[in-house]
Amino acid sequence: MSIFKKITVIGAGNMGSAIAAGLVKYSDSEICLANRSEGRLTNFMNAYGNYSNFKVTTDLADSVKGSSLVVLAVKPWAVKDVTDQIRENLQEDSVVVSVAAGISIADLKMMIDRSSVGVIYMIPNTALQVGKGMTFATASGVEDAKIDAIHRLFAPLTRLKFIDEAKMGAATALCSCGIAYVYKFIAAAAQAGVELGFSYDEAVDYFTATVSGATAVIESSDLTLQQLVNAVTTPGGMTIRGVNELERKGFTAAVIDSIISPLKK
Repeated sequence: MSIFKKITVIGAGNMGSAIAAGLVKYSDSEICLANRSEGRLTNFMNAYGNYSNFKVTTDLADSVKGSSLVVLAVKPWAVKDVTDQIRENLQEDSVVVSVAAGISIADLKMMIDRSSVGVIYMIPNTALQVGKGMTFATASGVEDAKIDAIHRLFAPLTRLKFIDEAKMGAATALCSCGIAYVYKFIAAAAQAGVELGFSYDEAVDYFTATVSGATAVIESSDLTLQQLVNAVTTPGGMTIRGVNELERKGFTAAVIDSIISPLKK
């Protein structure tokens, strides 16, 4: 049983709804989803009405009463307004998790202005919506038992790693931005598939399965990535010609630059 008896998620957008849905399905906590407007809450109720461990509300201040864990899934510009509304109702020794990009631990602590409240800055990957992907977090004032409980809460939703705050920007560039590059790679491969005679939808389907298979092999194999490449590049074969063409066109350099460039001023 989770040490977080009640969890409030504020913000019913794509990320907030995905987090709330995962918690409703996989945790034994009482889940409260709060949002200023009712439309998104109605959509959530329609989707998860068969679960009994949650409620929805438009009253942000009231939503956090009795909550030992509060997740702020709102836009960065809205965090200050939300914390102003909920501050007085935050439970002593509760934990506030923000998934708003660019709001540092120091910013969050200043906005909450409650020394007894622990804070976590979390950068989820959008694949959390399907129980996959890589999520990073950094914490301040949160005891180890609560960190462990948060790991267990999010385990069905995403792979979660707590890292130093100094690396959060790099983690964002590598994984949160990186998923877009994977989409671009699949889309480019699909265009080639069309030229080869497949429909676009067929090519996306086939190449997505290929990417999924490659990921599964990497996760289950003790071989290095180069060894895995070597295993499928027969001397004089088709694959090595394609791999060499990628390198001639600057594939590796382009990928490195795309991941590093968002961090450049």
